[in-house]
Amino acid sequence: MKCIFCKQNSENAKSVEHIIPESLGNKSHVLEKGIVCDKCNNYFATKIEKNVLEQSYFRSLRHRNDIVNKKNKLPKEFGFIAHPKGGKIEIINKYNNQIEINIDSQEIYNLIKEQKVDKLYFPILTEPEKDNIYLSKLLGKIALEALAQRVSTVENWNEDFIDHEGLDDLRNYVRFGKGKFWEYKQRKVYEENDGFKDISNPQKPHIYQTLHEYDFLYIDNKYLFFICIIMGIEYTINMVESTLELYNEWLIKNENKSHLERDYQIKQ
Repeated sequence: MKCIFCKQNSENAKSVEHIIPESLGNKSHVLEKGIVCDKCNNYFATKIEKNVLEQSYFRSLRHRNDIVNKKNKLPKEFGFIAHPKGGKIEIINKYNNQIEINIDSQEIYNLIKEQKVDKLYFPILTEPEKDNIYLSKLLGKIALEALAQRVSTVENWNEDFIDHEGLDDLRNYVRFGKGKFWEYKQRKVYEENDGFKDISNPQKPHIYQTLHEYDFLYIDNKYLFFICIIMGIEYTINMVESTLELYNEWLIKNENKSHLERDYQIKQ
């Protein structure tokens, strides 16, 4: 077994790789040990995922949806007090639906205690920053791992995956920072708290929420696109080259309908 990123022997790898970060709520999309070596696994966790998860949008997303990190802790958020002397404060959600507020200023604390200040503001960001290199690399990493997951049941898949030169540009970009910025497309396709109805059994329909889903789109028997939805935001990346022209044309032809849209999902 060789690592799908650095192509080095990974038979003694001890860690499993989460295709979508655990800190975005993923518990089920996991690769077996050895598909990604420990060194690459650690690189993505500390150099890519950490930078994405600490960005304002993702911190806000995780905070308001109570998505815990690897250590089972809820993320912190930052806001401010509506007072001329107010400043930045730290907000921590608690499991019992209470909110803990950390205030550095004793003066502001006294104003709150005396009920002279009663308004607290914190941002609700609806989309991540666009053209972000860390998000670009994370999407490329997710795409390659999702593809490995898809083909891992095929005999000799690992050797074929490693030898596939068409994937080298993307894997060298996400793992070693080689090449120019890899474009990706993002757009909101539904609200993060939307519910869906499964009508496959009309007698017992049930409502569910989708944290994330993904699939592949093959265009002109040449270009492979990876499409992923995380909490209502759809991300698309070309796995063969760094442009999205062909995908944008495909969207126009398909009336901007998402490739992941399912007939059995009905917004409530």
